[in-house]
Amino acid sequence: MIKIEAIIRSSKFSELQETLAKINVPTFSSYQVHISGIHKVHEGWRNKTSDLIPKVKVEILCTDENEEKIVEAIQKATTTGEKGDGVIFTYNIDKLVKIRNGVSGIEAL
Repeated sequence: MIKIEAIIRSSKFSELQETLAKINVPTFSSYQVHISGIHKVHEGWRNKTSDLIPKVKVEILCTDENEEKIVEAIQKATTTGEKGDGVIFTYNIDKLVKIRNGVSGIEAL
């Protein structure tokens, strides 16, 4: 099992939601987050901390087989080609258990 996390532009969230529904990913979590970073400024090319920028973090659990399809869908739905489009992370999940009934593993997805 895989956990996919994506931090995307807030303006692309609706498009991502529609894209995920089209590829049969109806369930995911989303959070409003703020990120900051370091960037170079023109006057003297020194590093400067940027202001906090609002983004959306999306978390999806899926089977190993669906990982690439979902990652590609996220990238296609959220890219603008500009700096600040976001990032996608994937993690292996060792165990997943539904609290309500104790179902675990793939069946719990």
